Amino acid sequence: MNRKVLLVDDDQNLLESFRRQLRKKGEIVTAEGSKAGIEAAARQGPFAVVISDYSMPGMNGVDMLRVIRHGSPDTVRVLLTGHADLEIAIQAVNEGNIFRLLTKPCPPETIEKVLDDAFHHYDLVTAECELLEKTLTGSVAVLCDLISLVKPNVFGRVSRILPFIRGVSKRLTDPRPWETETAAMLSVIGFITLPDSLISKVEHGKPLAEGELQQFLGHPAFGARLVAKIPRMEHAAAIVSYQEKHFEGGGAPKDDVKGEQIPLGARILKAVVDFDILLANGLPKGDAITKLDRRKGVYDPAVVAALAEVLKEQARYTLQKVHLHGLTPGMIMAEDLYGTRGEETILLIAKGRELNETAIAYLLDNSRSIRISQPVAVIEPIPA
Repeated sequence: MNRKVLLVDDDQNLLESFRRQLRKKGEIVTAEGSKAGIEAAARQGPFAVVISDYSMPGMNGVDMLRVIRHGSPDTVRVLLTGHADLEIAIQAVNEGNIFRLLTKPCPPETIEKVLDDAFHHYDLVTAECELLEKTLTGSVAVLCDLISLVKPNVFGRVSRILPFIRGVSKRLTDPRPWETETAAMLSVIGFITLPDSLISKVEHGKPLAEGELQQFLGHPAFGARLVAKIPRMEHAAAIVSYQEKHFEGGGAPKDDVKGEQIPLGARILKAVVDFDILLANGLPKGDAITKLDRRKGVYDPAVVAALAEVLKEQARYTLQKVHLHGLTPGMIMAEDLYGTRGEETILLIAKGRELNETAIAYLLDNSRSIRISQPVAVIEPIPA
C-alpha cells in the first residue's frame, strides 16, 4: 500500500514542521521549490499524495502539480494557498487539477484529515485501475489464445517480437508501454481476413502484386476496428491502425500523419516486425539492422537506433529438448511443432511462440488424439 507523501514549499522551516507533524502518516519526502518538487516526483515517485504551496518562485504550485499529474495521473494533489491567491486556486480545483484546497495557516488536525481522505481516494483510484488492467489483460489473453489456434504460424511472430518491443519501448521512455505491448500482441488480429498464401508471401519477404499489397494493407484498419471495441483501448487501436505507416508519411493509412505524429507504439511495431521478417528469412541481426537503417523514410531513426542497442543487451538463451509434460510457461519454441492424425499433418505451435499455460494445455490435450514427436526443442533465457 503506497503511503508516500511529497511536500513542496519554498520555506524550509515550514517543510520541516510538516515533516514532524505527518511522520507517522507515511513516508514523507520534502522538496524546496517547484523545480525540486518535479524532480522528486520523477525520481522518487510514484507518490500517493503531493501537498504543495501555491506561491513559489519560478513556477507556482498549480502549474507544478499539473506537470506532476502528467507524469503520475493517479497521484492525489493538494494545494496550500493564502487568501490573495484564492481565486486562482479555486479555478484550479474546478478544472480538476487539485483534490483539496487548504488555506494558510492550516491547523494540524485539518491537514491530517485531508491526508487521510487523500490516501483513501488514492486507494480507490489505484484499485479501479488495477481491476481494469487485469480485466483488459484477461481479454487480450483470450483473444491472443484464439488467434494462436486459428493462425499459429502468424502468432509465432508475436512471441518473437515482444522482447524487442519491450526493450525498445523502455529505451525510448514510452509513456504507454503497456498499451504498446498490448497493441503488438493484437497487431496480427487483422490477419484472420487474409489467405494463408498471402500471409506466407509476407512472412517470407516476397514481393506482393498490387492487388495483394492493397489487401494486405487493409489488415491494420480491420484489426484496429476490432480492438477499438474493447473499452479503454483507443490508444492501442491507434497503434494497430498505424503499424504499416512509414515515418515520412507513406504506407497505410493514407493520410497526412507522419513523423512523430505517428503513435510511438506504431513506429516501434513497424521497425520490429520488419526486423523479425528479415531474421526469419536468414539475415543475421547486424545485417538486418543495417538494412532497416538504409530504408530511409520508412522507419523512425530513433527506433532503429534503440533496437540496435537492445540487441547488444539481449539476454543469452539455452537450447534444450523436453517432453510435453516438461514444458513450462516462458519457454519459447525453437522450431515449428507439428502433429499427425492419420495422413494429415497439423501445425500446432509455430517457431518463436512463447508458451503460456493455455498453449501447454492445448498441446497436452491434443497429444491424446494427435501423434506429436517428442521431445520438443525449446529455448529459455539464461538467468542473469
